[in-house]
Amino acid sequence: MKSLSTIFSAILLSLYACKYKNEYQQVNAGNQFTLHIPSWLKKDEKLAPGAPFQYANRYRNFYAIGMPVSKSDSTNFEGFVRTNLERLKATLTNPLVTDSLPVNYSGAKGVRVEIWGKMDNESIYFSEVYLQTSKQYYHLSIWTRGEERKLKFKDDIERILESFKEI
Repeated sequence: MKSLSTIFSAILLSLYACKYKNEYQQVNAGNQFTLHIPSWLKKDEKLAPGAPFQYANRYRNFYAIGMPVSKSDSTNFEGFVRTNLERLKATLTNPLVTDSLPVNYSGAKGVRVEIWGKMDNESIYFSEVYLQTSKQYYHLSIWTRGEERKLKFKDDIERILESFKEI
């Protein structure tokens, strides 16, 4: 009986150890902006080489990147948004923009766009944010697989994006 009790305890301990804490921490992205991220996201420098903000949790299929873009590299903000959206849509099969709305995160104004599509026959959901400040433009992107995960991580996505602050 003691052996069964030990096995049951080990299983419970293993299941508990697999749970993620839902604590947030502020991260500094190249001394250009900060975001608050859940503790279950880890730095991953293979998502967008050169981007100062790259975090992922491959087990949860949750990815986030953020980068500043010099205003001199784009003609105007509308062109910056359009170019980036077209680039993303070109990588997807049957892309569908499901929502687009203006945002203001700590004084940085811009637009948030939600896009669904297929990539390698997998449904992918993107939440794209394009911001402009007096200094430069910013592109934030969070993506995950499928509607179920999008709904599961909705609050995390909102909290990460809304925490944007230019340094």
